[in-house]
Amino acid sequence: MTEPRTSPPWHDLADHISEVRLRVGAASLGELLAEAGRALARLQLRGAAPRAGGEWRTIEVSAGDRAALLAEWLNELIFLAETERWVAAEFEVESAGDRRMRARARGMRLERVPGLVKAATLHRLRVVDVPGGLEGDVVLDV
Repeated sequence: MTEPRTSPPWHDLADHISEVRLRVGAASLGELLAEAGRALARLQLRGAAPRAGGEWRTIEVSAGDRAALLAEWLNELIFLAETERWVAAEFEVESAGDRRMRARARGMRLERVPGLVKAATLHRLRVVDVPGGLEGDVVLDV
């Protein structure tokens, strides 16, 4: 029996009129969620390199399944950016199951709200098993 091949976490962003499709992949659900967070930070900062600093903060989310968990996670990060002008950029996922996750994040404060991303939507939302890990798709409303 051969071992499944794993690859480092990755993401891809594809722009379309009023939305951005985020595709993300990783070996585990925790890595997938962390990579999605890094991709969101890159988008919110319009490609500028994030400078994570300050104290770690704990973020917990829950949802009905792992795909919904991906959307809830991103929506929580969007909410923090909008309400606190803080973009999470570095992540340590402490636990991630199909319905709950807990992570620590560090980020950066901004002078103004990074209003580019409004929400992670349920449109074409999915997280699926692939050889070596998971892949996810989520459409971001911009």
